[in-house]
Amino acid sequence: MPNRRYETLILIHPEQGEAGSKEVVGRIRQLAETQGATISQLQEWGARELAYPIDRQRRAYHVLLEYRATPEALLEIERNLKLMEPVLRYLSVRQAENAPPAVARPTFGAEPIPARVVESADDGVGDDVDAGMSNDGEGV
Repeated sequence: MPNRRYETLILIHPEQGEAGSKEVVGRIRQLAETQGATISQLQEWGARELAYPIDRQRRAYHVLLEYRATPEALLEIERNLKLMEPVLRYLSVRQAENAPPAVARPTFGAEPIPARVVESADDGVGDDVDAGMSNDGEGV
């Protein structure tokens, strides 16, 4: 079977801490390499808020792994991820051969990117009624 490009996003339990999550990432990396996968990129995004609770957890350490592997190797990697206690959830996606690599995200210890504030001009003119229209919707 030919090697295919895959991307796996892994959510690790927050109680592992930074050191524990790095250990889990090391085990996952070793597992992938023993299955014959060639890892092209490993991004540790750090602890982030989840959109909804998973196993009563609101946060998780996010890790993105991009690699080339056979479909059988992917099945074995996913089987082992299911058995790992600290892994809350994972998602593997096959990438197109010509897809660009994932954009780098902030890693552990990185400062969060501040939200951009957009100020509105509040001059009080024309806020309630559209200009040139009467209340019945017809032009003046």
